[in-house]
Amino acid sequence: MKKKIALLLIFIGLIIFSYPKISEFVLLSQNKAEKIDALSSDKLEKNANSGDKNFDQSKVKPIDINGVILNRKDADMSKIVGQLVIPSINKNIAIFDGLENNNLMYGACTMKPNQRMGLGNYAIAGHYMKNEKLLFGGLMNVKKGDVIRLTNKKNIYEYRVFKTLKVKDNRTDLIDDVKMSEADGKAIVSLMTCYYDTDGYRYFVVGKFDKLYPYSSNKMLRSISE
Repeated sequence: MKKKIALLLIFIGLIIFSYPKISEFVLLSQNKAEKIDALSSDKLEKNANSGDKNFDQSKVKPIDINGVILNRKDADMSKIVGQLVIPSINKNIAIFDGLENNNLMYGACTMKPNQRMGLGNYAIAGHYMKNEKLLFGGLMNVKKGDVIRLTNKKNIYEYRVFKTLKVKDNRTDLIDDVKMSEADGKAIVSLMTCYYDTDGYRYFVVGKFDKLYPYSSNKMLRSISE
């Protein structure tokens, strides 16, 4: 009897120990970037112009890696408006319109209403993850000069990183369009995540608009490791 109890306790311990890894696997498997292939440019545009969107940052909750399996729901595919690729860190994830907790488990989310790629300050938020393959994990490895690509499947909007910074979480001005003045008036993209596991701080990667060209999957994904 004691032996059975001991084996049961070991089994339970293994499950508890493995649960975060299983949750990470679930997050990897539910990356919706590949689902963009099934969405036309017209559908992405329709998604951008329809539906109720939430942009209240105070309602965003950190991911509980131990609760991913229990708490996850399907992503809202009607909120996907584009794709984000950062070749230097092999990042390829979907962009959802609006800050929804569940969608942040499947990709990155826009931070302001009526954002348009290639115009103003296109601000995107994503969850920091220790596993660099997940969501905005690895964002702190992006360097000045690295390429950031956004697409709505009509065009590819390519930016060059010119600034990275750690700031207090009250720096909401960093997603305002006025920050374009720091990029010689050109459009910018601002990628935001939590600063490691430190409460009260955010990390930004900011890119200056560099070029625009017609969309193709090969152009969007070039230099991404398979």
